[in-house]
Amino acid sequence: MVKRSYSDWLSFSQLIQELIGGVIRRHVFSQWELDLLLDLQVTRLCRTARAELLRNYLKEVSHRQAEGASAPPRLSLFLASRKRTHLAAAAHAA
Repeated sequence: MVKRSYSDWLSFSQLIQELIGGVIRRHVFSQWELDLLLDLQVTRLCRTARAELLRNYLKEVSHRQAEGASAPPRLSLFLASRKRTHLAAAAHAA
C-alpha cells in the first residue's frame, strides 16, 4: 500500500469541499479523487442530500485518515455500509 501524504489528504478534503460548494477549481485529480467523482456520477441525489452525504463522508474519511488508512474508502462502499446500518436498525426496531 502507498502511504499518502498530508497534502494528498488535504487535496481530497478540498475536493469534497468544492463539490459541496458546487464548483470544482482544479484540472488534475488523483486516482482516489477520480473514484469519488465516478461514484458521485452514478449516485442520484438532490443537491441538498448530496451536500449532507459529502459532509458525512468527509467525517468518515477524516476518521480513517486519523487511524492511519492509506486511502479513503470508496464512496460507493461508504454508501453501502450506511444502507446496511440503516436496514439493520430498521429491522431491530421492528
